[in-house]
Amino acid sequence: MMKIFSRIGLLSILLCFASETVAQQQIVVTGSVNNSLGESLAGATIRVKSNGVVVATNENGQFSIRSPSTDTLVASNVGYVARELPLDNRRTVHITLDASDDFIDEVVVVGYGTRSRSKLLGSVSTINADQLQNRPVTNVSSALSGLAAGVQVKQGNGRPGSDGATIRIRGTGTLNNNNALVIIDGIQGAMDAVNPEDIETISVLKDASAAAIYGARAANGVILITTKKGQQNQATQISYSGIMSHTTPSNKPVFVNDYVTHMRLTNEASNNVGNNAGMYPQTAIDLWIAANENPNGLAPSGLPNYVAYPNTDWGEWIYDNSWLQNHNISVNGGSTASKYQLSARILDNPGIMYNTGLKRYEGRINFETDIKNFLTVGTNTFGSMENIDRGSDTFLYNFLRQTTPGIYPRYEGMFGGAVAGSSESPQVNNILRNLYDVMGSNVISQLNTTWFANLKIVEGLSFETRFNYQIRFDERTAYSNPSGMYDFSTMQRVNSEVNPATLTTSQTTDRRYRKSFDNVLRYKRQFAEHSIGVVLGHNEFYYNRYVFSAQQRGLIDETITNIGTGNEMVSITGDEIDNAMRSFFGNVTYDYDGKYLAEFTLRRDGSSKFGYGRQYGTFPSIALGYLLSKESFMEPVNPYVQDIKIRGSWGRLGNDGGDNLNVYGWHGVYGGVNYSFNGAPVNGLQLVRFGNDLLQWEEAETKELGLEFATFNKRATFEATIYDRQTNNIIRPAQVPITTGTTEAPFYNQAAVSNRGMEFNVRWQDKIGKDFTYRLGANFAYNSNKVTSFEGRFEEGYVLDATGNQIWLSNLGEVSSGGLNRVLEGYQIDEFYVRKVYRGNGTYFNSDGTVNINGGPKTGMIRTEQDYQWVQAMKQAGYSFLTASMNVADRFGSGLYYGDLIYADLNGDGIYGNASDQYFTGTSTTPRYVLGFNLGFTYKGFDMAALFSGEFGLQYYWNELGYNNNVLLAGNQITQRVADNRYYYDPNNPTDPRTNIDGYFPRLKFGAANEVINTQFSDYWLYDADFIRLRNLQVGYTFNNRLTERLKVRNLRVFFSGENLLMWTRFPGLDPEVGAGAEYPTMRQYAFGLNFGF
Repeated sequence: MMKIFSRIGLLSILLCFASETVAQQQIVVTGSVNNSLGESLAGATIRVKSNGVVVATNENGQFSIRSPSTDTLVASNVGYVARELPLDNRRTVHITLDASDDFIDEVVVVGYGTRSRSKLLGSVSTINADQLQNRPVTNVSSALSGLAAGVQVKQGNGRPGSDGATIRIRGTGTLNNNNALVIIDGIQGAMDAVNPEDIETISVLKDASAAAIYGARAANGVILITTKKGQQNQATQISYSGIMSHTTPSNKPVFVNDYVTHMRLTNEASNNVGNNAGMYPQTAIDLWIAANENPNGLAPSGLPNYVAYPNTDWGEWIYDNSWLQNHNISVNGGSTASKYQLSARILDNPGIMYNTGLKRYEGRINFETDIKNFLTVGTNTFGSMENIDRGSDTFLYNFLRQTTPGIYPRYEGMFGGAVAGSSESPQVNNILRNLYDVMGSNVISQLNTTWFANLKIVEGLSFETRFNYQIRFDERTAYSNPSGMYDFSTMQRVNSEVNPATLTTSQTTDRRYRKSFDNVLRYKRQFAEHSIGVVLGHNEFYYNRYVFSAQQRGLIDETITNIGTGNEMVSITGDEIDNAMRSFFGNVTYDYDGKYLAEFTLRRDGSSKFGYGRQYGTFPSIALGYLLSKESFMEPVNPYVQDIKIRGSWGRLGNDGGDNLNVYGWHGVYGGVNYSFNGAPVNGLQLVRFGNDLLQWEEAETKELGLEFATFNKRATFEATIYDRQTNNIIRPAQVPITTGTTEAPFYNQAAVSNRGMEFNVRWQDKIGKDFTYRLGANFAYNSNKVTSFEGRFEEGYVLDATGNQIWLSNLGEVSSGGLNRVLEGYQIDEFYVRKVYRGNGTYFNSDGTVNINGGPKTGMIRTEQDYQWVQAMKQAGYSFLTASMNVADRFGSGLYYGDLIYADLNGDGIYGNASDQYFTGTSTTPRYVLGFNLGFTYKGFDMAALFSGEFGLQYYWNELGYNNNVLLAGNQITQRVADNRYYYDPNNPTDPRTNIDGYFPRLKFGAANEVINTQFSDYWLYDADFIRLRNLQVGYTFNNRLTERLKVRNLRVFFSGENLLMWTRFPGLDPEVGAGAEYPTMRQYAFGLNFGF
């Protein structure tokens, strides 16, 4: 029996040992962390409960950790309830974290630190990585549209390398530099130098209390970009994201491409100014009609008729659909003492026009390590190189209208020219040559490196020092070898052969560098119910830019273009500018019992741009906050409305005009000049610009009041802000008398501008059932700007002269600047100043037979014979139009006639539409309202997200020659819009099939000199430019981890992402976001992407 018990006991011990062995078996667990909406949570912490091993999720919410097979994982993240998950030998887990009651305690990056959102007193908008990732955008700035309230993003050009957007935070605050300060990982930098895939968060600081710690550089707002970092105790993870995007123009101009129609319209315009012969003879028209009837027949040259006698659609020829490629790879991880993030990108954007593409190669290293438990050192280093093609889209758009459909663009490598018998000038343009003939290189190289050290002195007290060096080289070469142009009907060359002795080559080097040094002391301590934080710091930087350029003429051969091969110096120039700043700052935050909050900031900046005694400016701010929901008396309300916070702030910020404005403005600037001395040329110096040693800082004073709360159990959050910003001492050039000669006016402080507005943010997130989650978000901003001080108040009106007669006087020229858009005290910045088109009631005459001055044409254009008779009667009654000498014509030719506009007589002098009849419209190109809207959902592995943005309350003036204008020129195109909607009426032939008395555009006229009536600045050519754009649409699918494990990958997602897919607007031009004129269009993109990680 004892043997039996002994065996049983021994077996029990062995089984217990085996069980313990199994229990301690180490396995690798992979998984993902999402929130209740199914959104990936990057940076969430995963901890093994028994041994404390910690890793963090990557940007896709994925993680990998080594753990005992029967242990428990603890997942946590800021703003979410921590969750424990027993493994039970599982190797793959999916963790969902629910938002905590303190959801508003998410961490927000602010100047020189972070804040929990619940205790944030400034106006800060936060943009997370998931709002930027997987979009086929090539730069950061253009991706921000619609993502933050009060932030206007305007992409003025779609060309690769020039497609960075202009960003305005809360409107236009000054008359010069309005750019926001961009801070990347604590250092001033360029936003579009950052790979969008490298970004962890973006914080937009909008009010004085949030931005005041940056003082003189923050008057226009601050954009803080934080890049991704590695995580300690995390195994190495490799991630790849790639996009192939099909790019097309979002819009393109449409010209008349039928050459017969083009010739007839040009002749019509000639007839309308009294030239009955027209520009094109009937023989040329008949030649094209015959060729069009047999397009594949052969011309005398042996080429097809459609080549020899073309009908070219230039909009189809100059644009190409292409494929954009964007490849990103990152490696991140860390040990107990170190963490690292390495990333690289290759971007190949060929553009949508030949020879306008860009290739960019870039990489980033973010590394830090604990040398001691009290000392951490590291670096954030970024480098890039990009090659930009040299095709001249600027010249192309200038000449796009300056060609005709009667030229074939390119055939078998040869460029078409004027066709014999067409009456076109041999010099007529083939605009494709602007893309093919401009050659050279444009290489931009950048390095931005920061080295830092963090010293933990005692508990709650730390010191950080940073040194940054960034340099950029632009190296450009340019040369051209004008191609031959041929008459494809005869194969004769129509332009001259190129003589290498006349060819030029140039080379430019543009070097910019910045050095900065930061030292920051931080202290944070909790005393019972009191919490205090202190930041003391010092910052200084030096900026230098040097440009050298040379051009030589006379090449040995057109294929040898190095600048050293030229034999005649055409020009050689060089320029250098620099500036520096030294600053000291401090910030104190106070929190009592989590309910009563206060923050005070003071910064003192000294700039080299100002004279002795005026270099330094002091910029304070104060903010107060009250967390009303934490009061006991609010307990009955809390089930319905949560997290109520009231905040207010006041502050004063500065502006020195930016790197390039007002350099050396406080003292005179001298330049070289040639003069004669004793009959010989001598080099000397001359005063180029007067100095002003009284020049000082611009100052922007901002006041703000905000309310934040949540409701529906925190599924909905709401934020409202009103603000008032007054910018004083604006730096601008003075007005000097002409007796000062050619010397430029000095800079001085004189103007003031106010901006007032409000902002709203609303967000809703919820879950339906187990698998379906959705979210909605919207932001809306209103801003109104006004010039509150300039050169004096605007006055105009009638006064009595010395003889007692009334005369009209205006001081507009003395108190304002500009032309069509003017700057004037009491009005918007660059408000439109135009003539008003006459709008009558169509009754024409009074009951007694006299002319009714208010009874003229309803649309302001002479369209009918009754309109024309009214104009004649007005002239006979002593009234005039445009000028006192303008006659009412009795036939096509000069003078006011059918198809011309009439302007209102606003000052009542009897002359309808003279210079005194202009008025301010109350509008400008700056929108009053900016909005964004986003939505998304997830269902199991599927996800969808959409982003909309819009602008309202802006107008564009568009009367551009060749695009939206009734003037036709020799060798110029005609837009289809003008051709289809032009006015035409011949009183001698009322049944002419061309008759169109309802046409929008005035009658066509040939030659700019023959049109002095309809091209006056008037509100006829003002268009509402409101728009809503579907900025991005993304649909994706994330594969189940059970499948990806078989493929030996950590995560796998495929997706479609569309950019600039739809636009709703009444503006008739190409793109209201770009502007009124014709520019390189923005790209509509259809992208297919892949994300996976190991």
